Amino acid sequence: MAEVVPLFPIDWVRSASLLFRDDERLNDLIPGGEDLDRIVLFSDDVWDLAGHRTWKDKAGAMTRIPFAGIEERWRDATKEMALLQMNPALAVDRADNPMAQTWPNVQEPILPVTAQGNIKMLGHGLAIIDQQHITRFDSDDWARLVVLLVQPRSVKEKQAGSTLSNATGRGRAQQLITLWQMTQIAGRPGLLGDAPPFDGRETVELFGGRTKSNAVRPHEGVGHALGFVAWVFDHIAEDIVSHIEWWAQNTSTEPPLSRQDTFEAMLDLTARIAQENDGKVPGSRNVNGGITLAHAPLARLLGVYDADEAFLAGRWTMSQLRDTVQLSTTVSPCPVPVIELPTRAGGLAPWTERLIASKESLDAWQRRLVYYAMYYLAATVMLRDSQLSVLPFDPLSTQEFTRPDGSTYIKHTLSAYKTKNRHADVPTTVVVNGRVARIIALLHRMQRALGYEPRRSDATGVPYLFDQLLATPLGKRHHGMARDGLYLDLGFLKILKEGARELFDRGITKRSLDDVDISMRHVRITSAQAYAVREHGQALAAAFGQWDTVAVARGYVGDVYKLITPIDPDEAADLAQQDAGRRLHRAFTHRSTLTGKGQARLDQTIEANRPALSNPQPLTPARLKTLGKRNRNIEQGPLTLCLYQAEGALCGGKGKPDFRLCLPGQCRNSIMSRADRARYELMRRQHRTLKSDVLRRAADKMNDANPDIAAEFADTSDDVLHDIITEHIDEYIRAALEDRA
Repeated sequence: MAEVVPLFPIDWVRSASLLFRDDERLNDLIPGGEDLDRIVLFSDDVWDLAGHRTWKDKAGAMTRIPFAGIEERWRDATKEMALLQMNPALAVDRADNPMAQTWPNVQEPILPVTAQGNIKMLGHGLAIIDQQHITRFDSDDWARLVVLLVQPRSVKEKQAGSTLSNATGRGRAQQLITLWQMTQIAGRPGLLGDAPPFDGRETVELFGGRTKSNAVRPHEGVGHALGFVAWVFDHIAEDIVSHIEWWAQNTSTEPPLSRQDTFEAMLDLTARIAQENDGKVPGSRNVNGGITLAHAPLARLLGVYDADEAFLAGRWTMSQLRDTVQLSTTVSPCPVPVIELPTRAGGLAPWTERLIASKESLDAWQRRLVYYAMYYLAATVMLRDSQLSVLPFDPLSTQEFTRPDGSTYIKHTLSAYKTKNRHADVPTTVVVNGRVARIIALLHRMQRALGYEPRRSDATGVPYLFDQLLATPLGKRHHGMARDGLYLDLGFLKILKEGARELFDRGITKRSLDDVDISMRHVRITSAQAYAVREHGQALAAAFGQWDTVAVARGYVGDVYKLITPIDPDEAADLAQQDAGRRLHRAFTHRSTLTGKGQARLDQTIEANRPALSNPQPLTPARLKTLGKRNRNIEQGPLTLCLYQAEGALCGGKGKPDFRLCLPGQCRNSIMSRADRARYELMRRQHRTLKSDVLRRAADKMNDANPDIAAEFADTSDDVLHDIITEHIDEYIRAALEDRA
């Protein structure tokens, strides 16, 4: 006869906790509970721990531990687990059994954020138990759970054979083991069975130990997002900030004294705008698709921020004007023009219809601009969220240096703080590019327009840049539950996609970011890889990533440097010599197309190697390597091929070229191919079109140094220049892969 097993045994219904009363306050039970903003009871199904001293960068829902999603029969045991993990000493006070007495020795106190993560992992594990109707918890059931804990929820992924990571399996299994321990301490033996879970085996035995390499790999989406953000600051950021400044300067600081005064002021303002715009006044789309007066932006100019008051004033105004005015979605009270940019279809068009002070227009772009600045710093300088949150308000210092030839260049240094694994934030500095300097300047203009006083960081005591107020429109209040600072963490990708989609839909940009799916972990590991592949890459990645301990450096070397350098140093030297030989041979075969003041040195090098260069036999890797060994001074830079000799080297390089200070075409070591000249001209044009005096001066200097390059490509479009460059790169890579010159 078949054995009948009850689906939910009687002792699985909720029973009151034997350790804690329902009316006991967490404020008295956990370390730091006295700082909580509100009374939190054990019986609450959501523990809101806002105000706890350890929530440095979290607010709102992010400070809550939710239990409502956990089935009722598990809920009290889960709460007991969270409490005894945050304050293990309670086990000794509340229970008298061997496991309770040893609990403080085996469990270290955890922070609320860790408890939050543990409950989330436990919830996933318990949901699987409920879904599979596991009731016995014998050896076979625990063996099934080893497989089930790493299965994805998606049926499609299950059918494809996908599984979650071993780390996920270990995390879920460990919380189930901890919950079983709670049942022993609290006298709930029937909840997860009497025998230890998984037959007493450790989670590393079940799912394997941690690997030394990071599971997150570099992602091309980071580059797509970075390119978009850089484009925004190069083309439209100035426009956005100029409009913010106008609205701030023209917004009344004193609202009308009465509702009737508001009505009359709105009527006067609307009539004046109509007179200046041939009878047209600002309109906005309502939820039904119709056009109504843009009452909220107009009310802001009067100093009125209440939505109901603005609506009433707008409705009354239109009842007075009736058919004498025409509503338009392109008219704005702001006279600052919106710049026109090239479109995908050709020609020029405004990048947006207008920038009016509303949540879907200027307010949105103000917030986006601040988040884009944070993303740019995270992706180029590798700043973590914790570092961005304490970045000083005025973090930049600028110095001017003189090259050996008398020309000058600017060095920008960013001051920041090291925050990870520190008892106190430690000051640090990093060299940044000119775009970062322009971004900081734009943010300072926004702060002055908004008129708030920068607040001081609790961690550093220094005024910080990324204040919530910086992204909050003038006169508005930020969300009551919002954090004081701004953080990329969870929402940055949505903000990136919104702006990219809007510009793509208007035909301004060539792609949206809808297909990009990245996290902040992707951003940092990709940035580290980008630095690591460059010359002195390990030092660059260490500097920008703030690798100041052996443990951190080893971790990143394992994750990044081995990833992009899967060869030993001897093999790397061989490839470098082959590359030098290949470049010399290409210079020899394309001699008539080369320019630059280094032609005399190139001719001398060709003459010294003519037998090898003139040999009609195929250029094998061995021959290329021999050529490279004889000419170790040959190196390709961003804009020129360098035949380095110390005499006449304008870069001042010590034993090798310093391409940061290179003067292509002018140095006696410089040789420029057609692709090099195309790069040079494209860079000059980009500098010229940007709204930076520094870059425009740089463009003028580039033209003065090599006027023949501008003349050569005078009738060539940017797209053609781009094609010249990419074709050259593709052809060179193909030749290298096929072992030919």
